[in-house]
Amino acid sequence: MAKSEFRVVRETQVNTPESLLTIAKGHTVTVSCKEFSPLSTVKSAATRLNQRLEKIEFEVSTPDNGATIIIKRN
Repeated sequence: MAKSEFRVVRETQVNTPESLLTIAKGHTVTVSCKEFSPLSTVKSAATRLNQRLEKIEFEVSTPDNGATIIIKRN
């Protein structure tokens, strides 16, 4: 089984939901909001994906008020 890696999917701008889906189940990713998306955008995308999947698969947190985002995929 190939090891998957988190990658930022960028078309003309970052596609946050598609980027979140590249995280392998059971993994946690730490990313700078400067390189990815604002915290509010990431939280919104995670909430929408969780609602669509009907379970809490993505958890989003920040240790430093949004400069760094920690995304966990259950």
